[in-house]
Amino acid sequence: MRSFEVPGSDPDAFVARVRGELAGTDLARVVRIERRGAQLIVRFSRLGTSELRYDLVEEGDGFRARLGGERVALMHVAFRDAFDRNFERLIARVGGRVD
Repeated sequence: MRSFEVPGSDPDAFVARVRGELAGTDLARVVRIERRGAQLIVRFSRLGTSELRYDLVEEGDGFRARLGGERVALMHVAFRDAFDRNFERLIARVGGRVD
C-alpha cells in the first residue's frame, strides 16, 4: 500500500486507535506501530522482520501517510498481499482511507 489518509485525526491519535484495535488479538504479538518524528513505522516480526516507513504530511484537518521506504523479510514476501489487505481493513476500521 503506497499511501493512505486519515481525516480529522492526528498521527498520535491514529497510532493509539490502531494499537487499541490490535490489543487482545494474536496480531498484537507480531505487529507494532509507532510514530517516530515525521514518520509512521509499521513493523511485523515473525520469522524475520519487515518494516514499512510512511512519511507523514498534514492535510486539512488530518494527515496523509506516504510510503517512504520498506524492508521486507524474505520469509514475508509471499504474504505481502495478505498483509496489505489486512492493514487496509485495519486503517478503514480506525477512520482512514486507502488511496
